[in-house]
Amino acid sequence: MLSEQRIKELERAESKLNALECGGVDNWEFYENSLEDWNKENEIDEQREDLINELSIIFGECAYEPSERGAGIAFRDDVFKSAIKLLTEKGVIFK
Repeated sequence: MLSEQRIKELERAESKLNALECGGVDNWEFYENSLEDWNKENEIDEQREDLINELSIIFGECAYEPSERGAGIAFRDDVFKSAIKLLTEKGVIFK
């Protein structure tokens, strides 16, 4: 959970960015160049989050509780093949 102080800091930063963009900073010659690394990092974060969500779905759909309660969870035999296939398609692991 964010503290009130951190929320205020984020609101000020957002307000400052809005003021800069209203003043035309996004039209500066090197504006896009200065955001390249930030955009790449955000794209990687989004891809990582998507991959985790997809893996959660694969493992969640294939999980079951073995014969007695408290024994943990188990997965159908094909779950690992599905996970490996997804990771290979995403370029996380290579054949």
